[in-house]
Amino acid sequence: MKGAAGYWFALPRLLARCSGREVRRAQWSRWEAYGLGWLVFGISCVSLGHALFAFVRPWPWRLLILLAIPFAVWIGCLIFYFVNWLLALLLRRLGLFSARTNNPLQSFMIISLVTLLAASLARGENGWLRSLGIFWCALVILNFLAAVVLKLAGKSE
Repeated sequence: MKGAAGYWFALPRLLARCSGREVRRAQWSRWEAYGLGWLVFGISCVSLGHALFAFVRPWPWRLLILLAIPFAVWIGCLIFYFVNWLLALLLRRLGLFSARTNNPLQSFMIISLVTLLAASLARGENGWLRSLGIFWCALVILNFLAAVVLKLAGKSE
């Protein structure tokens, strides 16, 4: 399948197959990684900002918080990756995790955490925050459904 487009997520693979293109499962896809990275970072920043704005009323403080949020999320991500590494190490020692890399566990943990953040946004009353949360949850559900369809069709790889 030389020249076939490679996608890591099931949803773009299914959509490409439905449009008649040859596709393959790829470990690394630049556009998916950038798109998902920005979406994860954005949902994390928006969730933190929404939570902090409930406690901070003066606008000068809110502007300061808006400037600090991306750095706080970045530091939080570094701590999250370290905790994920420790969890993978513990699970390996207990014989419960045997993957050679931390990617499967890391992907599961990140998607789970961001889905919880998006679900909290989806339950809110603010229109665009709610839409952002629903958008993420819909993407996750559609990706799972696409994975099931590809598996049933025997084209998961």
